[in-house]
Amino acid sequence: MEEKELTYSKRGKNRKVRIEQVWQMYNLIEADREARKRKGGHKGVRLFDKERDKNLDNLQKMLMTGTYHTSPGQEVEQWCPCGKMRRLHKLPYFPDHIEHHALMRVIMPILMRHYYYDSSASIEGKGMHFAARRTEKWIDKHKKAGRLYYSKLDFVKYYHNIDQVKCYNRIARKFGNKGIRYLLWEIISACERGLGIGLYPIQPIANFYSCDLCRETASRFDVFIEIYCDDVVVMGTSKKEVWKAVNFIRHYAADVMCQPLHENIGVQIIDSRHGLDFVGYVFFIEHIQLRKRMKKKFKRKMARLMEPLHKYRVAASYKGWLQHCNGFNLWCKVMNMKSFKDLQIPEYEKRDANGKRILQGTRTAIDTIANEPLEFLDVELGLQSKFGKPAAWIQVRNAQGKMLKFMTSGPRLLQIFQYVFEHDALPFRGKIVNRNASGYPDYDISD
Repeated sequence: MEEKELTYSKRGKNRKVRIEQVWQMYNLIEADREARKRKGGHKGVRLFDKERDKNLDNLQKMLMTGTYHTSPGQEVEQWCPCGKMRRLHKLPYFPDHIEHHALMRVIMPILMRHYYYDSSASIEGKGMHFAARRTEKWIDKHKKAGRLYYSKLDFVKYYHNIDQVKCYNRIARKFGNKGIRYLLWEIISACERGLGIGLYPIQPIANFYSCDLCRETASRFDVFIEIYCDDVVVMGTSKKEVWKAVNFIRHYAADVMCQPLHENIGVQIIDSRHGLDFVGYVFFIEHIQLRKRMKKKFKRKMARLMEPLHKYRVAASYKGWLQHCNGFNLWCKVMNMKSFKDLQIPEYEKRDANGKRILQGTRTAIDTIANEPLEFLDVELGLQSKFGKPAAWIQVRNAQGKMLKFMTSGPRLLQIFQYVFEHDALPFRGKIVNRNASGYPDYDISD
């Protein structure tokens, strides 16, 4: 591929996008900040943080000298929320995750300008509800026809069957810098075949690759094209025109993209009784309903869940779906409520795995608040320290009004708070003092 890269003759249009923008230290720091979101406890992040500055310098040198190469990945199988088993390609956090985010921070604005407008998957500002609104708007505009026609097409294992060279050649035409092309090829060729599901840049690249198909079809035929990931929907007022578009897509996918489509292709109708099942909703000519499978899951979960907070969270997620369709009656029937506003957060106490209360406040060490005036608010007894000794959580408020909590296993403090708890003497004011100036601290409470 290196020879193909060096002899690539077509100049990209965006010559201002250069690899120097990727390896700037500010860009790498921001890429690290974005890549670690919701991954703070992952092993790869913890290992990276041990020598963070050194690792960022090493990554910058690799990008500057052209010695960066995608790390050997790991293929894993995982169930996704839709109920399908997906084969994911996993790469280490350093250097790959950071490099991917650094590259996408530079090229994503260019890709955003080129995307087909009705391609909605993994694009900022769009998504499933955007696709639903666009579908609803088109149906509402043409509903005077009384009957509309549509066809749903699905690629066979779209990401695993993408031709890497064709995909690279398509996206490389947008960028004239060889360094940017070299990084794009490292991402596209991370797997032996196709694109690796699970890598951050894969969905934007796949969206870009499918845009030409949608534009070419929409320009040739009087139809409306929508695409979400690998699902393509063709809608029109003429059955004949929809069939022409479908046949064109089949030939284009086979000849240009080398992508097979599922054979169960047909044209169906949209009217008051028959609907289009797309992005979680069923679109009829006059109304929208939640997908049947999601209705069943909603009813089953609301009947099965007993823990109030978990039930509230699940109900809130379905509330978001039902508010974007004609789902008010379904909500009232399942939840036994009169409106969406009746859903309220239940009162609850946070508890740990052993059933002990988790007190509110910022965790602190006892020696940092010793000899300060405090208001003792609450106590949770019957705990164990990491050394297996009896312990307790104490909740206090300092002179600045900040709520704090600390754990103690000191015998004197445990005896005091056991007495206070049994005699319902909370809250009270006092100071924590150390009675043993030399040696192991022995904390006590004084007025």
